[in-house]
Amino acid sequence: MQLRQLKVSNFRGISALDWKPSSPFCCLIGAGDSGKSTLLDAAEAALSSRWFSFTEPDFLACDTSNPIIIEATVGELSKGLKSDERLGLYIRGWTSADEIRDEPEEDDEPVLTVRLTVDATMEPVWELVCERIDEPRTLSNRDRALFGLVRLAGEDARHLAWGQGSVLARLTGDTKEAAARLAKAYRAARASANLGAIESLADAAALAEGFAKGLGSYVEGAYEPGLELGRSGLSSGSIALHDGGVPLRLAGLGTRRLATLAIQKSAISEGAIVLIDEIEHGLEPHRIIGAIAQLRADQAKALEAGNPTGQILVTTHSDLALGEAGADSLRVVQTARPGRVTTIARPRSPESIRPLMRFTPRALFARRILVSEGNTELGLLLGVRERWPARHANRPIEQLGAAIADGNGEQACSMALALTGLGYETAIYRDSDTLLTSENLAALAASGVPVFEYGGGLNTEQAIFSAASDELVQELLTYAREERGADAIDNNLVIKIDDLDIETIRDDFGDWTLFSHLDGAQLREAIAEVAARKKWFKDQRIGRGLAPLVWRVASENAASPLATALAQVEAWLYA
Repeated sequence: MQLRQLKVSNFRGISALDWKPSSPFCCLIGAGDSGKSTLLDAAEAALSSRWFSFTEPDFLACDTSNPIIIEATVGELSKGLKSDERLGLYIRGWTSADEIRDEPEEDDEPVLTVRLTVDATMEPVWELVCERIDEPRTLSNRDRALFGLVRLAGEDARHLAWGQGSVLARLTGDTKEAAARLAKAYRAARASANLGAIESLADAAALAEGFAKGLGSYVEGAYEPGLELGRSGLSSGSIALHDGGVPLRLAGLGTRRLATLAIQKSAISEGAIVLIDEIEHGLEPHRIIGAIAQLRADQAKALEAGNPTGQILVTTHSDLALGEAGADSLRVVQTARPGRVTTIARPRSPESIRPLMRFTPRALFARRILVSEGNTELGLLLGVRERWPARHANRPIEQLGAAIADGNGEQACSMALALTGLGYETAIYRDSDTLLTSENLAALAASGVPVFEYGGGLNTEQAIFSAASDELVQELLTYAREERGADAIDNNLVIKIDDLDIETIRDDFGDWTLFSHLDGAQLREAIAEVAARKKWFKDQRIGRGLAPLVWRVASENAASPLATALAQVEAWLYA
């Protein structure tokens, strides 16, 4: 099963949402209170088999005069859902243009639409709707279970026991016989506590172990059924999953979450809709990456075999999770104020976002992104930004939701435009040695993307050295020698400035004019040309180490192109 469309009205912080996921794997990001978790809650409320209790805070602004309405249209339907004996009479058509037709045509995908309505009585009503049929069909929890939805929020330990509603109970065998089998098992447990000898429980535990390992859950020994002492009856899960004799509910949070997700997902044979809130919660970086990779691999295998792939909707605040999910799955959630209308944007050009996902994915969690053209500029700005808080009530730019990102050279322009299309406030910081094309300039202007540069054809090295005093030029050279080696730097300079020898080059810069036909400005230009060509500072770490010197250069020469560009960047980031 896959969500084709989700409509939400007046639910918690969302006044209106109309979203078409358009992908079997979606990674949802957005600022705090943008509605990411609410979106998952809405999908779960509409399609989950469990009963939901609603209260006033579930209504937008606690106003119960406007009902909560959630409509979930589901495709990739199972055979059971499409049969006339089940829900097939309410089938609608989903077109190639991602639109619903109540009278499906031959090329349309069969879909079903579930509408959940909650009014001031707080009584939820689930219905199957289709405009060509006058009366909607009321859905029971058993009907909704057919949609195969799995939700992982914090931790749900009930699925780690053989209690009522547990997936383990379903894995044990035929659901019609589950209660009798569990009762027999419980009697056996009371008599001997030899639960591993009960074949149905042991088989289910072994299956659960395999599913959990596949998703990266740590298994210390082996999964087995065990008696939970101090519990009173099967309804509370008195027989639970153990790992090497220790109840699995006592394992680490990440292990519990992965095991729970794996067990739930395994119980759905025809492609589950999996909702995962904050997938990184409780997981180390390698298990975040491993879990996402495995979930995607499972979908790829299902697709290759011609089986339903299901759908996975993940929220995250982790740049690792976002980077592993990839640009194609990126969905940015934003809720406008006032009005609380929620929109979800996807990259129009994933190729333009991929470099950012690779080098600086954390920037996507900001509201305002400055795209820096290259490594020198990126490192420089990351260092200079440390000087700004003292001028702004000790507030770093990150507290204002601003970030600086690596634009990967020539891709900076397309990246900035792609970010603007996702709803971010975006600007570009670049040097001026190459001109932007008229097409790029027009596109940036039309999208409201400011460009901060030095002008005059200056690259960053030229902007720095041309504005530096003799003393600071000497300190810049000293720093370059420390990072790149004195012989390399000095030999580069001697080859460029051929009327100076090594001894003079190693003397104080202020004395160079005594031995050269070049004046101070020309010597600075020569040094800058060598620094740029030999890439002295084209490294993010080195650029960041350069920042204190550049800050002094700009402070001493406030009218320089360097100081002007940095001031414009600072003003924009703090706006």
